[in-house]
Amino acid sequence: MFFREKLIIQAMKIKVRTVKLQAAFSVLSILVLVSSCSYPHMYHSPNMMSVPLFNDKAEFSFMPAASFGTVFTSFEMQGAFSLPGHIALGANFLTGGRNNSETTYEDFSKYNYFEGFGGFYTSFRDIGVFEIYAGYGKGGESHTFAYNDWDWGGGGWVQDGTAEMKFSGLFLQPDVGIRMKNIEAAFSLRISRIDFREVTYYGTVYRLDELQDLKFNRTSWLMEPGITFRGGYDPVKFQIQAVFSPNLSNPNQQFEHFRFNMGVNIRFGGKKNLKDGEIQNP
Repeated sequence: MFFREKLIIQAMKIKVRTVKLQAAFSVLSILVLVSSCSYPHMYHSPNMMSVPLFNDKAEFSFMPAASFGTVFTSFEMQGAFSLPGHIALGANFLTGGRNNSETTYEDFSKYNYFEGFGGFYTSFRDIGVFEIYAGYGKGGESHTFAYNDWDWGGGGWVQDGTAEMKFSGLFLQPDVGIRMKNIEAAFSLRISRIDFREVTYYGTVYRLDELQDLKFNRTSWLMEPGITFRGGYDPVKFQIQAVFSPNLSNPNQQFEHFRFNMGVNIRFGGKKNLKDGEIQNP
């Protein structure tokens, strides 16, 4: 009798586990279907930070880079030059987006942004550099949407309208770093304000809520820390940079919160960098 009861209890445990696994699988299937209904579209992407690390007048810095966000892949260019009086000026350009289109539907994003900046730079303790820059820029983007009309075994991709935006950006960014012969590194903290000046959309249903939120909450403040590292031999160094970009004002809007870029920094003029571990004579 005892053995029989033990078998019954064990069978009940197995049944309960099976039910739990079936429930978990059902929930997972629903989540996959829901998340698979459309491709993500982002309405803002952080650009490459301006970190020339100037330590003398008459320096020129130029950098092309490939950059990768959570959705967008982009190409960026940055140029800057230093003037007497510890003043520096420069400009940044970003172009990119994402194309998810197939033969039966179109789904893509195009994103462009250009900004100019200026500020102050100074060196300290032989290898240290401090900079602070302010800048302003304008950009535009266009989106064509599609979504999959899942019907539990049926359905297919359906066009879901278009959207276009024009926006401006304003930022203030201090950074502190080190600059040696073969190695450079810096930490930056950029405070940005993004203003959507025009938000227009046509024929969309699936994206309506997020586009209306963008239209009624047009201004966002971002707090963006970044890390830059360079290695190589003057005048050419390889650069990698990571930028984090949380939206403090509207955290639920579809903004990219991270971007990684890598490229080649070319810099001419000014005084020579110190060798690693070398101390400048007074």
